[in-house]
Amino acid sequence: MLRHARLLTGSLMATFLLGAAAAQAQVDTVRASTLPGRQVAEKAYNAGLTSFTAHNYPAALASFNQALIEKPNFAPAYANRAATQLALQNYPAAVADYDQALKLEPGAYAHYFGRAQARAAAGQAPEAEADYGEALRVNPAYAPAWYNRGVLRFEKGEYTAAVTDFDGAVKADPAYTYAYHDRASTNLRLGNYAAAVPDYSRALELQPALLPALLNRAAAERHLGQLTEALRDYDAYLAQKTDNPLAYSNRGNARFESKDYAGAVADYDRAIALQATYAYAWNNRAAAELKLEQYAQADADATEALRLSSRYAEAYLNRGHAREMLRRPDEACQDWRHAAALGLAVGNDYAAAAGCAGPAAEATTE
Repeated sequence: MLRHARLLTGSLMATFLLGAAAAQAQVDTVRASTLPGRQVAEKAYNAGLTSFTAHNYPAALASFNQALIEKPNFAPAYANRAATQLALQNYPAAVADYDQALKLEPGAYAHYFGRAQARAAAGQAPEAEADYGEALRVNPAYAPAWYNRGVLRFEKGEYTAAVTDFDGAVKADPAYTYAYHDRASTNLRLGNYAAAVPDYSRALELQPALLPALLNRAAAERHLGQLTEALRDYDAYLAQKTDNPLAYSNRGNARFESKDYAGAVADYDRAIALQATYAYAWNNRAAAELKLEQYAQADADATEALRLSSRYAEAYLNRGHAREMLRRPDEACQDWRHAAALGLAVGNDYAAAAGCAGPAAEATTE
């Protein structure tokens, strides 16, 4: 008899965040015409801002250097030279300039925010988190600081704290698209699928071309059993982006769950064509082929999944089912025992039901 095909879904959920805000020049131009003297520092500073806006960062750096030579206590020049160093990925130099800007302007939330960005980029997450906190202490309505701290907390796995920060971001700025998207992705990680869907929808209202929101909303809808809605979102995504094997594989999973096994196979075909090393797609195609009673193909696909990922328990389980139907009982028993040894206890159940000889396999503790 045909056993239950095993479809792997959990590892395929796309819950990536959209990313923290980019470095910005933080201070407007100085009106040189109202200042006495030669105004060399101010003119150089304004030239630096013009170059920064044009993304000519080496020229901006040269201009801010000149401004600080002429006027060593020019806090805006330190802050904007720091932003330039950040854009050039010179993170220690950026931190040093923000330090100096904060000495000259101790209460400036923008300097704390900029230094946090530089520290986060340099891999100094705890220090960055503290600086975002300082920025929010000075200006609790500054949405980018809430958002960026939320991203750091998400990356640490502190999902409840991340949701709180994304809450702060959307409260401060109700049109903050990325905060809605990433709050949804955090709720996806927490299993709060019903909370994730409306946030993805809000992100799409604000930015209809935000394709990751379509892909992630589909994942949440699948978990809620809303397969029609999930398929609609996968279709909309793939109509616009046809080079993502994950999207094809996940639509295949939704089709599998809708009992459209031929459609699922077609999607796994596309995923594999785009990424031949995609072990999950090989295994999931094997699962769909089992449902279609294509046992030789299922055996071959599960075998390829195992070649790509030798400790893939679900692939052993599916190959066992295929080999049982191909009248290769000893190999089927061996595969089910392998699945059980890798932590999929149901493999022992299948082996026992089929009358496989020998003791049950013990799962590994790795």
